[in-house]
Amino acid sequence: MEENKNVIVRVIAEYLDKDEAEISTTDTFTDIGLDSLDIMELVMEIQEELDCKIELSQEINTIEKLAKYIEDNK
Repeated sequence: MEENKNVIVRVIAEYLDKDEAEISTTDTFTDIGLDSLDIMELVMEIQEELDCKIELSQEINTIEKLAKYIEDNK
């Protein structure tokens, strides 16, 4: 799961042009500064990077939860 978190953080940091250290895995995507369109674009990129399928829901609102979802559904 740690590898998934690292990939997600890297993708989001690159997308937002921020340092990875600025991205908290427990902050909500909204707190990080992402809107729904941003999230959809990032999900497509994360799916490609991790070779997985992501079905988003309202409960998956942090990097931690997204990483766990990916781990549980591989």
